[in-house]
Amino acid sequence: MENLKLLFDPSAPADGAVRLDLPGGLTLEDAAGALEALLAAEAVEYVLVVVDGRPVGATSRSWLVRIGATGMRSLGDGAGATLPGESLRYRLLRYTCGTCRAEIRRVHVDPRDPPACPNGHGILELPR
Repeated sequence: MENLKLLFDPSAPADGAVRLDLPGGLTLEDAAGALEALLAAEAVEYVLVVVDGRPVGATSRSWLVRIGATGMRSLGDGAGATLPGESLRYRLLRYTCGTCRAEIRRVHVDPRDPPACPNGHGILELPR
């Protein structure tokens, strides 16, 4: 995805990075918001961004802080109109494999299309 290249850290490894699945057609601002939600929820350094099931790039917490992407906000946020706590715009979902413990994070979910284990163990579970 050409419009997301700004978010990718050229030195970030894809191996061992937390996987964030995003839908196609996402704007740069939406992708940055999803990354911000992930970094706020978890203490991770590297993230592999996957769009429509295809890995498109890796990034790091330090890269996103350096370029200011973790400070992107929506219209009205600067007016103090947002409430503290979990974002209502991006809810991070963490799917896991019951066999190998592989994990995938998503912010947009179509219940008809649950993520599959990248190691071939079937549909991932969404712990309650």
